Amino acid sequence: MAATRPEKSILTQVGVGSCGFPQALAPYAKTFPVVEVQQIFYQPPLLNTLEKWRTQVPAEFEFTLKAWQLITHEWSSPTYRRLREKLTEQQRREVGAFRVNSTVMGAWHRTRVCALTRADTWVRPYKCRGNA
Repeated sequence: MAATRPEKSILTQVGVGSCGFPQALAPYAKTFPVVEVQQIFYQPPLLNTLEKWRTQVPAEFEFTLKAWQLITHEWSSPTYRRLREKLTEQQRREVGAFRVNSTVMGAWHRTRVCALTRADTWVRPYKCRGNA
């Protein structure tokens, strides 16, 4: 019996790209089909920034997102040095470790809003790591 080629599945599809934009986005997208958006981990960008990125790449280009650090990392993480917004003392106690509270759930919501910007072409599922 001849071997048959397996159907493509989500497990066999691989997109090669980099973490962050090592150069301007438009030239990068001519070489790679995907980029991991590093910025969202530190601070979700403005929605108009996300839309601007989308206009600079072909429709089939994909963006992957890390979960925002408020979801994954506790306040003691040095990565918070790059956070632009101020957190209250209560929020600082609540962040990270995928806790279920208003601070972390709010961070999930903001990350999801980034992911759903132009959801028809925008993004693959969240990427979550224990260490950034």
